[in-house]
Amino acid sequence: MLPSHSPEQLAVAGQLSDELARYSAGLDVLLERHWDPALYRELSDHFDRMQMHAQALPRLVRSWSDLLISRVELTQALWESRSPRRSDGRVIALHAQHEQLIRELRGICSGYLAN
Repeated sequence: MLPSHSPEQLAVAGQLSDELARYSAGLDVLLERHWDPALYRELSDHFDRMQMHAQALPRLVRSWSDLLISRVELTQALWESRSPRRSDGRVIALHAQHEQLIRELRGICSGYLAN
């Protein structure tokens, strides 16, 4: 029986899942504090690296696109937020949606590892 995925895809899936968890934790910190441009820049760079990994995993295409859109919407809401802690209702709702998409992507990564 042939393996379903290449060893490279398995490695990337594991790494991406871990990176998604770290990104999520960093995003939580960003939302709990007053605006921190350095942390935002760090998370943006981290997201760009994750995107390179995601491109190696074809089963992520749709979910990754959804996450990209969600990230743009959340970023826009953060910039528009008048609350110093970034905790207005719109930001909270968009963050919850973004987190759900992160969990979905981590589940797909787990699927790569399980096969």
